[in-house]
Amino acid sequence: MKHKILSATLLLCASGLTSAYAEDVFKNDPVVVTATRYEKSVSKEGKSISVVTEDEIKKSGKKTVADLLEIIPGVTITRKGVDGGITNVYIRGSKSGNVLLMIDGVRVTDPIGIEKLYDISGIMSSNVERIEVVKGAMSSMYGAMASGGVINIITKKGSGKQVTIAGEYGSNNTHKESVSVSDSTEKSNFFFSGSHYRTDGISKAKRSDSINSYDDDEYQNITASGRIDTKIGDTASVSMTMNYTDSELDIDDGSYADDPNRVYSSKLFTSRGEFKHSPFTWWTYKGGVSYMSFIREDVDPVDAIDTTENNTSTFNGANVGADLISIFNILNFDVLTLGVDILDEKGNSYSAYAASPSISEEKSIFTKSFFVHDAINVADILNINAGARIDDHDVFGSHWTWDSSASVVIPLTGTKFKASTGTGFRAPSLYELYDSYAGNAELDPEKTFVYDAGIYQEFFSGLFSIDCTYFVQKYKDMIQYNNSTYKYYNADNKITYKGVEVSSTVRLFEALVLMYGYTYLKYDTEDTVYKRPAHKHTASAIITPVSGLNITAVYLYVDNRNDQYYPPSAWDPVDVKLHSYHKFDMNIRYALNETITFTARGENLTDEDYEETYGYNTKGRSFYGGAEITL
Repeated sequence: MKHKILSATLLLCASGLTSAYAEDVFKNDPVVVTATRYEKSVSKEGKSISVVTEDEIKKSGKKTVADLLEIIPGVTITRKGVDGGITNVYIRGSKSGNVLLMIDGVRVTDPIGIEKLYDISGIMSSNVERIEVVKGAMSSMYGAMASGGVINIITKKGSGKQVTIAGEYGSNNTHKESVSVSDSTEKSNFFFSGSHYRTDGISKAKRSDSINSYDDDEYQNITASGRIDTKIGDTASVSMTMNYTDSELDIDDGSYADDPNRVYSSKLFTSRGEFKHSPFTWWTYKGGVSYMSFIREDVDPVDAIDTTENNTSTFNGANVGADLISIFNILNFDVLTLGVDILDEKGNSYSAYAASPSISEEKSIFTKSFFVHDAINVADILNINAGARIDDHDVFGSHWTWDSSASVVIPLTGTKFKASTGTGFRAPSLYELYDSYAGNAELDPEKTFVYDAGIYQEFFSGLFSIDCTYFVQKYKDMIQYNNSTYKYYNADNKITYKGVEVSSTVRLFEALVLMYGYTYLKYDTEDTVYKRPAHKHTASAIITPVSGLNITAVYLYVDNRNDQYYPPSAWDPVDVKLHSYHKFDMNIRYALNETITFTARGENLTDEDYEETYGYNTKGRSFYGGAEITL
């Protein structure tokens, strides 16, 4: 009996020592909020998570969120032309409609768009603090549209008292001006940012042999964001965020199809207010209200190309959401989360051209959801997460989803084994259901089953790290467009995407940071998969030769891809091939002192001629220079 007591005592002591040591196992362990809707370190998650930090954003010089996302393993970005061209994002091969985009926790979707897609081309990076990308099934936490992953763009908050003014000028008469104001006290912080971006641009459509004259397509973007956080006593806080983006650009009619006077504009507004209270150390609750409005307009006047009549189409979409979440910390090893979400999606459209698809009267969909999530932590070694959700959709009824994940940390070797699995679904958009031309009110939701497994390893106290993950995504009843009937339908066959992600980092103290990422995708389907490459490589180097000087170089390789081309005066598309390409960018930042910083940026320095969408242009070698003044 004495031996058993002694053994138990030694085991408890060892567990305590192991737990204390495990907390400091990983040197590269960011804290994220997207995976569980409360702050949690990545090491305690079994899901695959990528984080782009404010420091990385600043040093990269990338001007849009899309530019930052394309260098993340597992993420693919495609554009229809540069400078505001329609931009879609894919995670692990899943369609863009299976990826939920959020800004400060507000769902950014287009209720009357195809797949509810929001074009991310207009989201600038100057006001972004960090980007969190959670890959895999997230429907149990966020509902429909999160079956393939979630991207949460988190804007900056106030830190200290300062005003920053920045400007940049470069190729194609491109200029950007921005100003930000920050203020903070012990109890509150405030941040406001505004920016203006304009360029003469280049033609979005590539030159056709049959047309000699192509005009440059101008693009303009105005962005503003604000955030206020205030503490109420020691246990409560209130936060409010606001983001506004106004984009206007010249667009063309399609691949190789120039249009001299067609203009597309969009206005996005998001806001959220949240109250958070911790009446006890073991209980925190928070409630929030969110609003999103997305208005887009396509104006195509009569010209030599469109000789019939003016074509003006306007689309108005809005989301109103509310949520209430309770978080219970049970004896510091179990965190139980209970939550309720309410989402009201509305949309209408108008077209002056009768042959154009339109939804004339306003349509709406109301969804009520309840979810539960439990996270168990055993001595900072074993982490188990599980969740389930019921969505009551007023068109499709009740659907439930679940997911689970686990991670095992070995402190002695700096190793983390991880795995996750779960289900998801995507409800059809208002456009796919009710459009007078292509809509199908008989559509069923898509269903998804996802699983992955991987290993994360650090060497030499975090100076070198590598993360490898194998993933599988299976889709049933996928919503597709039929080029024969011109209607949306549910595919009978099952579609499977599988592959491997690898990311690694070498940190030679503050002087040099090297990063490499690789993505391999394989598709098990009879249908052709478009725009998603089988292989993608990314590499970057951040060099700090002397204090205040940062040189960042970014390399991107994208493999061959399939695409579709609609020939002039033809309804049926033709399958085409997009060739592989290499792209190399560089950004230099030099802080002369604490007040003045100079920047110099070069894009596509090898002058690669490539396409992201068939028949649409990309920029050749381009250069930009600018300065920042911080007061």
